[in-house]
Amino acid sequence: MVAYYEKVGGLMGEFVVGRPLTLQRFPKGLAEKGFMQKNVAKHYPPSIERYEVPKNEGGTTTYPVVREVEDIAYLANQGTITFHIWLSTVQQPFAPDYLVLDLDPPEDSVDIVRSVAVETRAVLDSFGIDSIPVATGSKGFHIWVPLADKPDYERVATASQALAGIIALKAPDRATLEFLKKERKGKVFVDWLRNNPGSTVAAPFSLRPRPRASLAMPLTWDELGETDPDGWTIDNIDDRLENLPEWPQPVSLPIDKIIEMAEAAGVDLEARFDRFGRDRRS
Repeated sequence: MVAYYEKVGGLMGEFVVGRPLTLQRFPKGLAEKGFMQKNVAKHYPPSIERYEVPKNEGGTTTYPVVREVEDIAYLANQGTITFHIWLSTVQQPFAPDYLVLDLDPPEDSVDIVRSVAVETRAVLDSFGIDSIPVATGSKGFHIWVPLADKPDYERVATASQALAGIIALKAPDRATLEFLKKERKGKVFVDWLRNNPGSTVAAPFSLRPRPRASLAMPLTWDELGETDPDGWTIDNIDDRLENLPEWPQPVSLPIDKIIEMAEAAGVDLEARFDRFGRDRRS
């Protein structure tokens, strides 16, 4: 695992360096329960920056921030399997560099999540937004959009919610905005919540805590129909690293147009929920 992160550190650096990290660690291996670590460990070297963020309930969280790609392998050697990143950097913490839609399918439903990914691309294309799918190494796909002009989180979150709503309306038999799994009725949840401040997403090329050591892999849209979400693993990565897809250029997100079209279609943009389906408006 450490050798893998030494190999891909340069590729991961674009996504990991300069961002607050949440580390998914398994110091005793997958046979033992792992944990999510937000606070930087005291023994981490000075080359790993400390970034302090106030918590809503009081106190602070001090996130690790990698500045040197070599420290990616160092953290892997500490039992980190998955690197979860903010979509913004510590230099501009309230201005995300990416919009990410997380397509979360029912169990063992690859065809339906591929179908919703294609619908997602069509909706994004209709706004002139170039995107790239990423096989998550888990069940679904992430759709990434690099952003220009540094819009703030609130605007990006609203636009992503609007996009998710449009996708769900265009594919009502396959896509849903329902948070609670028991209420999704076999549909793919188009999760826009990754685009809120402090939320995280698994970095591209990051391993996942699975027995096959699957990983998050950027794809071309042509590859989507032939690639399972967990199809790339630590054992079949070498040739792939020589033939990676081109990452899209950052786009100026037409936020007002997206919101206008979503509202005209009947998308409820006043809904504010957390990842557990609890109303956040109160």
